[in-house]
Amino acid sequence: MATTTTYQCPNCNGRLSFNGQIGKLQCEFCESTFAPEEIEALYAQKQEKADEAATGKRESQEMSAAAASVAGDTRVEAQHVSTGDPIQDYLANSKWTGADADNLRAYNCPSCGAQLMVDQVTAVTSCPYCGNNAVVPGQLSNVLKPDYVIPFKLDKDAAISALKSYYGGKPLLPNDFTANNHIEEVQGVYVPFWLYTGKAEGSVTFNGRNIRTWSDSDNIYTETDHWLLHREGNMDFHRVPVDGSTRMPDAHMDAIEPYDYSELVPFSIGYLPGYVTDRYDLDVKECDSRARTRVQNTCIDQFSDTARGYMETDLAHANANVTWTNIAYALLPVWMLHTKWNGQDYLFAMNGQTGKLIGDLPIDNGKVTKRFLMMFAPLAIVIAAIIFFVFGF
Repeated sequence: MATTTTYQCPNCNGRLSFNGQIGKLQCEFCESTFAPEEIEALYAQKQEKADEAATGKRESQEMSAAAASVAGDTRVEAQHVSTGDPIQDYLANSKWTGADADNLRAYNCPSCGAQLMVDQVTAVTSCPYCGNNAVVPGQLSNVLKPDYVIPFKLDKDAAISALKSYYGGKPLLPNDFTANNHIEEVQGVYVPFWLYTGKAEGSVTFNGRNIRTWSDSDNIYTETDHWLLHREGNMDFHRVPVDGSTRMPDAHMDAIEPYDYSELVPFSIGYLPGYVTDRYDLDVKECDSRARTRVQNTCIDQFSDTARGYMETDLAHANANVTWTNIAYALLPVWMLHTKWNGQDYLFAMNGQTGKLIGDLPIDNGKVTKRFLMMFAPLAIVIAAIIFFVFGF
């Protein structure tokens, strides 16, 4: 079996972590910086030497080819070998190489079932989704290799600052919520997404109505003109996103979107150090219907925009045939913090690319009562004074 090489600084052997602000791996000790592909290529060379020493069967030409493949071995959608079924094509061309898989570890959360992937030097002490501290080492199995990643742009300090600011603007937040909250335990998580590319042929029928009303001295008259509207057309869709993790609440993911997909880069393990990668628990087949629904709803909305000039319209019939031409698997950055208060779960999430955030927060009922009294007590005193002087009570 190939030996495992961790991400260490070539200059001082210190730990390397990905710095999203500069887009490079940075040493925690000497602060040297390296491009992800540079470190990955170095790792590939070490891995090849270890494999050759163990087997004695690899030639120098094979080493050069393998090193070159690791430096540029990122699948893009156009490289998939077509068999006519885009989902089957994707599954057939998306396996990890042995060297890449050997450099990853898995942690399993017995509480919520999350399987978290990290590089060899990143520790996981708690589950980012449920806060359970009893995460246990496990084995990676049947995991597909991502095509793309949007690297973290905002670091942990930015997430902590945003969280504190978010707390600060909530006057009804319990005082001991922030005091007891392990704010420093906020974690960077790559959330898995399936990206669907294809086209849709749609047809929609609407009922349209124009209504005219008038009156005379005796009656009120209403005239309604009815119209049957039909629209049809073709639409292309590029990278329709569907979250592949049931553990990330849809409401939270929707709240911190959108992501700028123009910043997708070919996947490299070099972007993972210092972060946790969530393993999808909804595969590309299971998410297919959700992607089709999004496409169909978009078609209806677009056709609806053309049904103008009528006072009222309602949908009578809609049909959209969706054909996928390509599938991709991407990792998107999210800063997360799970916390408990009074037995309830609360989750904070921030877009690691844009900084857009959402958070579940409790309300202190005592503060609500106090705030109510502070607002209405002066008014009650004024009313009482008026009653006293007017009625002599």
